[in-house]
Amino acid sequence: MKLPDFDFRFVELYHELYALEEYMESVKSQLPDLIQKEEKKAYDSLREKGYENDPIERQQIQQQLYELIEGVLPRYFLGPILVTLWAIFESAIFEIAKEAKDQQKQMIGLGDINGDFLERTNKYFNHILKIDIKTRDRSWQHLRMFYVLRNALAHANGRLDNIKSEKDKNKIKKWAKKDIGINNINGSLLFTQEFVRETYSIVFQVIKNLTDQVTAKYPKPINW
Repeated sequence: MKLPDFDFRFVELYHELYALEEYMESVKSQLPDLIQKEEKKAYDSLREKGYENDPIERQQIQQQLYELIEGVLPRYFLGPILVTLWAIFESAIFEIAKEAKDQQKQMIGLGDINGDFLERTNKYFNHILKIDIKTRDRSWQHLRMFYVLRNALAHANGRLDNIKSEKDKNKIKKWAKKDIGINNINGSLLFTQEFVRETYSIVFQVIKNLTDQVTAKYPKPINW
């Protein structure tokens, strides 16, 4: 019996996205428990020292917990997710571009184009490969913002004072003043879980749009 044909060209790419999504869900479920444990540890320590009813000591504990919950935990759990997501997105773009290039027998590769990564991606897909990457919609604008934020995380550890580009620094400060899930807490760049999830969804849809176009335009089934 002949088995049906399947196209596995981009399966590893989606495995990476699904694995990151599982990690995101794990972080979302574990953060409340972690916060609860830290709160219990802090107040247990206060009782052991006999300062349970001391208003100054309690205020200090509350301030420490606030900084931990609002600053430290989101920064070290959610920031790395965005850095990883960008790495997946960038490698996916290169993989999809190479497949289309090989199918078209193009001499020019994505790496031959000038500009930052998103500029090169726009030029290469829309003008050379003739594959619509939809740079005029809201998703592309979000990716432009994501690119700046990722660079701030990867190259400046999310600290605004360490960002070399004044232009990027000013952009981030403006975004942080809007209610979109980007926060500037004491000079450190923080994100809400909602912003991380939205960014993941946009990256997933952009990648799916491109892989769908390539597999439809250049069918290349592989026998299971």
